[in-house]
Amino acid sequence: MNVIYSYKNIFFMLMVSLLVLLACTNEHDPFTGTDSYITSFSLRQGETVFNAEITERLITVKVPEGISLKGATATVKLSENASIYPDPADITQWDEEILFAVTAFDGTTQLSYKYSVIRSHIDANETVILATQADVDAFGASDITAIGGSLIIGSATGTDSIRDLAPLAKLKEITYSLTIHPNFAAAELAGFDALEKVGGDIYSTAANIEKVSFPKLQSAGSVFFKNSKLGEVIFSRLENVTKAITLQCPLGGISFPNLKQVQSIHLEDRDAMITSVAFPSLEKAESIVVYFLPSLTKILLPELKEVGDMKLNWLTVLAFIDAPKLEVSTGTITLPDVSKLSELSFPEMRQANTVEVKGAELGLLHFPKLTAITNLSIQNTTLSGISTGFDKLEKIEGELRLMEMSEMRTLSIPSSIRRIEKLTIYNQNVDRNFAEINIKGMNLGELSIERDAVNGIKIIGDDVFHGIVSFDTQNGRTYDWVSPVFEGFHEIDSISYGNYISNLRNLEMKGIRKINKGFHIPNNNLIGLSLPDLEEVGGNFVINHLSSVSVEDSVFIIPKLKSVGGDFRITTASRDIIALELPALTYVAGNFIIGTGYASTSQWDPYGRDMKSLSFPMLKTIGGKITLKPYLDGGDNYINERFTDLDGFSALESVKGVEIVRHQGLISYEGFSKAISSFPASAWSVENNGYNPAYQDLLDNKWVKP
Repeated sequence: MNVIYSYKNIFFMLMVSLLVLLACTNEHDPFTGTDSYITSFSLRQGETVFNAEITERLITVKVPEGISLKGATATVKLSENASIYPDPADITQWDEEILFAVTAFDGTTQLSYKYSVIRSHIDANETVILATQADVDAFGASDITAIGGSLIIGSATGTDSIRDLAPLAKLKEITYSLTIHPNFAAAELAGFDALEKVGGDIYSTAANIEKVSFPKLQSAGSVFFKNSKLGEVIFSRLENVTKAITLQCPLGGISFPNLKQVQSIHLEDRDAMITSVAFPSLEKAESIVVYFLPSLTKILLPELKEVGDMKLNWLTVLAFIDAPKLEVSTGTITLPDVSKLSELSFPEMRQANTVEVKGAELGLLHFPKLTAITNLSIQNTTLSGISTGFDKLEKIEGELRLMEMSEMRTLSIPSSIRRIEKLTIYNQNVDRNFAEINIKGMNLGELSIERDAVNGIKIIGDDVFHGIVSFDTQNGRTYDWVSPVFEGFHEIDSISYGNYISNLRNLEMKGIRKINKGFHIPNNNLIGLSLPDLEEVGGNFVINHLSSVSVEDSVFIIPKLKSVGGDFRITTASRDIIALELPALTYVAGNFIIGTGYASTSQWDPYGRDMKSLSFPMLKTIGGKITLKPYLDGGDNYINERFTDLDGFSALESVKGVEIVRHQGLISYEGFSKAISSFPASAWSVENNGYNPAYQDLLDNKWVKP
């Protein structure tokens, strides 16, 4: 018998059993000389090799207690032509922490890596190594039925002689882990006829295994098999797996008929021939992941009641998912982008976190008992709506996302829904587009309309909408979109147009009189902007960079706006805007900031982009400071040449300060005559203008340049 209890042999066993396999594949672009990575790291101490784990620039080597790495030699692989300091060849004290710096070939890109050792305590009297067939035979002759530690089978390097595990037929329990080394010679992992319990992991990347069988195993910590030959996996009595079942191999069939509970299941291999995945007794799992099984047509989970994540993807011929008892999903359910699914039914599901439904052939959804869900995303289906199939759905606590719905022309959702936090309509790749969205009477936190769905859409709502309407107008298929139309909205909490208005050319917001929070027009490609009915904005009012807007008589007018509860900020730099008028504006609570446009110095733009006049005849109060600059985001080289006076502020009585710079035509400040005493001299700043009077000059009635 070759049961290893001596410390010396345990040392050897632990050295090879703690081999870490780095299964990372890096696909490099053509060589640029900017990579500075350590791609692999190992230490050799005598005949034993310790492979390191490299995670987020931490190099970790696991070594048993009492084993010194002094004098070990390192093998380090770097990015192409990179260098490392200090040189591992010069280091002998590998028991200590070391900081490495890796410099890319370009000489400037550098990453730091921290090397450290983790010591593991394993009782020498509790581990068995069976490195040869003779070891297996001797162990079988010992009549041992339980191992208090771990069992390691086969050789990590060299040629393996083990082909028959039948002598292990009396073994009933392994307290810790079962490891089958990569060079295990047999094609079938069998012989564990009596094994009932493995307290830790069953782990193998043995390349020769084609079949795995554990006929009496009832519980294990985890099950992991990865190779390019394993086609059949049988665990006839396995009921409970504390952690994960991971099978990354070309499966032809699996059998887990009694498995009731597992933390996670992961099945994946592009060469798998399996057509049906079944876990007939499984009741609960935190995660089920099935990827890249090209022949899989069925997933059968007849007893499953609770699941965390169920992520199914790249299953091109999947046609049927059976989970008739599934009641709760606490994670994310994701269906494959491309499959043969024509319907999806979870008849007992009452509560779900996130469900992502995809599939061009999917025409029926059946969630008849679902009452609450956090996020629901439906994409690329033939559905014309979701008003059927969700008969009891009352609340969507996060987002309802309807994407690329080619048959949905108007919004169709269940009448039972009492609250949706966010409703997103997204179209970019379909030929037909939404025509109308009616949210009248709906308790909705935000309506978000994205990509081509913005184009010409009609939005119908209540007179008062206590929510946000947001648009994402970037990256559509067509360039010139028709402005969205509001119907019924008079008061709204907020309107957002994202970070950039690209495809929309004309924006007209008829009917909206009051915006309770902020209003922001970002950088844009607009050639027309109209706010004909807007009277009040509760927060900041911001319009950025109207560089292409063309208006009648070259005057940009916001005719009815009376008050702004935050900052007022407008930047104009258009050849066609020479004047800005807000005839009804009386009050701004925050700062008042205008980019008045700048004179052009380019032969391609000879007419200039600077305004001549500002007109705010009713404006009496500004709670912050006035700032007038030619270009708010530019430097000192931008100059306005046309603006000559401040007569447009003649009604202003109160302001906290004034800053006016680089208006070379400005010679009259008489428009500030009523407001000059409302702020101190320290808040007066004028420079590089046609006239730059001191604060005292204005008190002395020197309003106009002499």
